Amino acid sequence: MQQVSIVMRTYERPILLARALASVQNQTFTDWNLVVVNNGGNRAVVDAVVEVARSSTPTGNISVLHLEDRFGMEEASNRGLAATESEFFAVHDDDDSWDAEFLEVAVGGLRANISAAAVVTGVTRIHETYKNGKVWPVKSEEFYLTQERLTYDGMIGNNTFPPIAAVFRRRLLADVGGFDSSLPVLGDWEFNLRAVLSGGFVFLPERLAHYHTRTPESESASGNSITVGIDLHHKIREQLHARWLAEPEVGGVNKGKQAIAAYVADEAPKRRNVPALVKTAAKDPVRTYWAVSRRVRRIVRRGA
Repeated sequence: MQQVSIVMRTYERPILLARALASVQNQTFTDWNLVVVNNGGNRAVVDAVVEVARSSTPTGNISVLHLEDRFGMEEASNRGLAATESEFFAVHDDDDSWDAEFLEVAVGGLRANISAAAVVTGVTRIHETYKNGKVWPVKSEEFYLTQERLTYDGMIGNNTFPPIAAVFRRRLLADVGGFDSSLPVLGDWEFNLRAVLSGGFVFLPERLAHYHTRTPESESASGNSITVGIDLHHKIREQLHARWLAEPEVGGVNKGKQAIAAYVADEAPKRRNVPALVKTAAKDPVRTYWAVSRRVRRIVRRGA
């Protein structure tokens, strides 16, 4: 049994998949297994890309799980995890990448912090353009992340880091359950909020994870879910808020009220007309929930 299992979900993006496979195969830490979850895409194309990867850099253990139908991202993750065994696991999307030392540093961090549920490294965001089967970087920037933003209180308002930055202990799947397959997006955020209560997350500030997003000029099929599906993210956030509002209070705090107040507070420094809503949402999130959501969605869309 390898120490780390890696789940890589993919759908009809062979160029990006090849880059992601190389990212894993180039790791200095080699005790891993990788399952590529072909989420309803062309079997022959995925098999060909994986075979080239196996033959060019024969490190690690790579398998392919072909799903006949296309499922949501979280169901694909759950099926990939069910097909593996390991002490730790990571979700490596097919459009992201790691520095060569990522797994070595992350596993070392988990070994050094035996009570931690996960470690999260620093992140560089890379804006890139994808056209006609070619991809090239346009610019990069430091992704803002701190230890405070990896606490429950720090994460309840927003999804604070991409999956590519984290390595988790597999025991979490038994302790808090897997990813919520009913969620088309934000399933990683919902999982993280459950997982962080089962041991905490440790921040390793070295920027070893690369979060790739495509520019507006890119072909839409290559898009990242947060850039091409922003309206869906807002819709699912509203659904999660409503779900959490219906849950009983824990320690005198309702999860939905806390999430709404934190979200509006996070957006206030960045948007006009939002600060006045912060106090209102904090006093009575249930009454102002839909008004706050609609206002923030309009402002985010306009980029005000």
